Amino acid sequence: MLDEDGLRDFLEAYSRELVRGDLDGVAARYGYPAYVAGDVESIPVASPEDVRGAFAGAAEGYRERGMVEAVPEIRGIEELTDRLVWAHVRWSYLDASGEEVRAESYRYLLREAGNSCMICVIVATGTD
Repeated sequence: MLDEDGLRDFLEAYSRELVRGDLDGVAARYGYPAYVAGDVESIPVASPEDVRGAFAGAAEGYRERGMVEAVPEIRGIEELTDRLVWAHVRWSYLDASGEEVRAESYRYLLREAGNSCMICVIVATGTD
């Protein structure tokens, strides 16, 4: 089962890929098909191309808004099965001086995959 240290390693690597704009790295973190649910819409994610398209320009957008780092804070992990976990993660987006510019929270359904995991479902939960 994926433990908190393993999840933290996964999220920190995912964060670095997002901030750098490494779309192939971000896409490799998903198990397909995947699903993203929010208040306004739900998005099926069928392939790595879907992820690359969704995140194209995100790193530049972060930098334009002064965000240079995304820091994950694990707020909770629920083991659902031997290989599935439900994780509550708060993301803090920091500027160059280390000040928080923005924060968002998500719930992730993750499937253990070897020494890491894959994102199956993302649910946007606001800023809690």
